[in-house]
Amino acid sequence: MTYRKTWFSYVLWVLYAGLCLMMLAFLCQWFVSYIGAFVPVLVSAAGVFFVAPLLLGIYALLRAASRKLRTKYTIQAHTLAMLEALVVSFCFVFGTLYRIQTALFSNFDFCFPDCLDTEYYELALVRAGENIAPMTHGMGYLYVACLSAVMSFLGNKIISAVFFQVFLQVLSLVLCYLAVRKSAGRLPACVTLAYLSFSSAYVNRIGVIDPECFYFLFYLLGLYLIVSAVKNYCRNYYVKSFAVWVFMILGIVLGLLIYLDIRSLTLLFFLAGIFIGKKEEAEDMPGITVGQNILVFGAAEVSCILAFFASFFVDAVGYGTEYMTELSAWGKFYLHESRGSVIACMDQFMQDFPVNILLIMAASFLVFAFRQTGKEQNYMLWILLCVCTAPTPMTGYGVLPYGTIALFVWCVLAGLGLQNCIMGDHALIVQAKIEEINAAVKTEEPEKTRFIENPLPLPKKHVKREMDYEYPVPEEDMKFDIEVDETDDFDI
Repeated sequence: MTYRKTWFSYVLWVLYAGLCLMMLAFLCQWFVSYIGAFVPVLVSAAGVFFVAPLLLGIYALLRAASRKLRTKYTIQAHTLAMLEALVVSFCFVFGTLYRIQTALFSNFDFCFPDCLDTEYYELALVRAGENIAPMTHGMGYLYVACLSAVMSFLGNKIISAVFFQVFLQVLSLVLCYLAVRKSAGRLPACVTLAYLSFSSAYVNRIGVIDPECFYFLFYLLGLYLIVSAVKNYCRNYYVKSFAVWVFMILGIVLGLLIYLDIRSLTLLFFLAGIFIGKKEEAEDMPGITVGQNILVFGAAEVSCILAFFASFFVDAVGYGTEYMTELSAWGKFYLHESRGSVIACMDQFMQDFPVNILLIMAASFLVFAFRQTGKEQNYMLWILLCVCTAPTPMTGYGVLPYGTIALFVWCVLAGLGLQNCIMGDHALIVQAKIEEINAAVKTEEPEKTRFIENPLPLPKKHVKREMDYEYPVPEEDMKFDIEVDETDDFDI
C-alpha cells in the first residue's frame, strides 16, 4: 500500500535512523562479547562507527547491481508468481513439519524448562467440579478457556498444550503472509514468512504455555482486517454510507482487541492510511473528499471506544460486580502488575543471532531509501509501528514480553528494505530501457538486399555494329519502286 510523504515522515525517519543505529551497535557489541578475548575493547568500540558507512556501501552496491540487471533482463509477472508460490509452499509445509518434529521429539525438561512452570497450564487443567477462575487479563482468560477445551478432548497432558501451540503458530503463519502481502507486497511477505517459519526464537515458543502465540494470532487478524479495510477504501471500492458501516464494525473489533490486551492500541496506527493513503479514482464513483475521510475515521474511533468500555459492562454483568470495579481493576493490572521486560524481549530476539544481523541491516536500508522514494512510499506506517514497539519501553509493557511481535515487525521492515533497494527506481529503469532501444535503432545500418544467384546461362550482350559496304552504288541505281497496274490482281 502506498502512502503520501508528510512532514511527520521526516520526524519518523530521524527516529528510525537512530533506532537502527542503536540496534546495529547493540548487535556489534553482542558479537564482540563472543570474541572479546581476541579483540581489544577500544578496537571493538571503534568498530561500531564503521557500521553505517559499510551499510551504505552495501546498499549502493546492491542498488546499482539490481538496476543494471533489471535494465538488461526482464522477469515476467508469471515467473514472479511461480517463484512466490514455490517459496510460500515450501515455508508452509516444512515450517509445519519443523514444529511437529519439535513437539514430538524434544526433551521438554531440557529444551523448554519453563514449560511446566506457567500458571496458565495449571489454570487450564480440567478438574471435576471446578471452573476457570476469573482473570483481569482478557487475553489470558480467553487463552486458558481455549486451552482447557483442547485438553478436555486430548487429556491433561503437556503434549496437548504443546500441540495447541503448534496449531496456533501454523495459523499465524497463514495470517502473517496474508496481512503482509496485502499491506507491503510480495517480497516482504515472503521474507517474513520464511523467517518466522524457521526461526528458533519463534518455534521455541511452542514449549512455553502462555498466551503470547495466542495473542499474536489475534494481532495478525486485527492487522489483516484493518489493512484490508483501509486499502479497499483508498481504492474507492466502498460507497460513502457502506464505508462508514465497514469502519464501524472494524472499530468494534479493535475495541475488543484492546480490551483483551492493551498492546492492540498499536493497530490504530494503520488508520492513518485513511488520510495519507494514495487514493484511486473510480470511473463510476465520485472522488474521496477530506470530509469523507474524517467521517470514516471518526466512525472507527467512536465505535472502538464504545466497544472497549462496553466490554467492562459485560464483565460486570457476568461477574455480578460494579462497572467501575472492573474498569479500575483493568487499569491497575497494567499499571502495577506488568511482568514484561525489554531484556526478556531482547534475549528472545538474540536466539537467532547470526540471522538477526542480516535482518537489521536489511531493515536499515529504508534509512537510505527515504530520499530515493520521492513523494510516495510504502513503509512509513511500519516505521511508526517499529518506533513504538520494536524494541522500546512499550515492548516490555504488559503481561508478556511481546518478543514475537518485535520479531515480526523487524522482518517486515527487512523485506521492505530489500524491496525498496532491489525493486526501486522503476521509472529510471523504464527510461533506461527506452534510451537503450533508441540508441540501438540509430546505430543499426540497413542491411543490403541479397539476390539469389541465377543458375541459368545469361545471353550475351548485344553490341551495336555499323554496317559498311566497299562497293559504292550510284544514286540512279537506288530505285526500288516498281510500277504496278491498278487492275493487276497478281493472279498468274
